[in-house]
Amino acid sequence: MNYIGDTHALLWWFTDSHKISQKASEIFEKCEAGENIIFIPSIVIAEALSIFDKRRISFNFKNLFKKINDSENFAIIALDYPILEKMVALKEIPELHDKIIASTAKYLKVPIITKDKALQALKSVKTIW
Repeated sequence: MNYIGDTHALLWWFTDSHKISQKASEIFEKCEAGENIIFIPSIVIAEALSIFDKRRISFNFKNLFKKINDSENFAIIALDYPILEKMVALKEIPELHDKIIASTAKYLKVPIITKDKALQALKSVKTIW
């Protein structure tokens, strides 16, 4: 199965945080085992870099980025025209980062692994936490 990984879910998985839900953890485990693909919107990588730069949590950004880039089961998705088209139509989310993540999920027709209440409130996108 395929999913979109939100920033906090991705970081909590890679930092072995107790904050990640059991269901999200199981999805990431299956991804690592080659059973799932987790798509990572490019904005999620940018947010992870910002969090790293601000030292809000401790992790090695270069290792995270390399692991994602080298994996066949994580795929970075660029912000391009088809996703921008989805963003124009998505009026329920004013926050830019969440709008990009939700629009990417809508474009790929996959659920988002997220704890974010704004994303969970969307009726047009399935979320898992």
